[in-house]
Amino acid sequence: MSWRAAGCLVAGIGVFLAVTLFGMSLALRGSEGCPPSLQWGAATYEPAGAPAAAPSFAEPGEPVALGSTLIGLTTRVVYGPPGSRASAEADERPDQIALDCGDETFQTYAVARVLTPTDGTSPER
Repeated sequence: MSWRAAGCLVAGIGVFLAVTLFGMSLALRGSEGCPPSLQWGAATYEPAGAPAAAPSFAEPGEPVALGSTLIGLTTRVVYGPPGSRASAEADERPDQIALDCGDETFQTYAVARVLTPTDGTSPER
């Protein structure tokens, strides 16, 4: 192998690593804390109150883990009120959810608006 080919190979590896590290830094940036809103199907959830030390709802009982979502490259757990369950059906989704903010706090979100289709079909919720 010639010195020119080896130099090009090393330079290519260096550029690849630099671009990869830069992309990872962009993906991980801003993953701490909770987002200003969440979209679930046709419903938009916006914060209701300040972040708390544990997921809390008006209903008494233990919050239910509904699933998880990705924010950046971080998986966050989504909780629902006691008695709720994870469902793909829009009518069964809770009006309030709580999200693990990744910084040992939980933010409660409430449905703020529901998008309606403009083509005359019924909305998801």
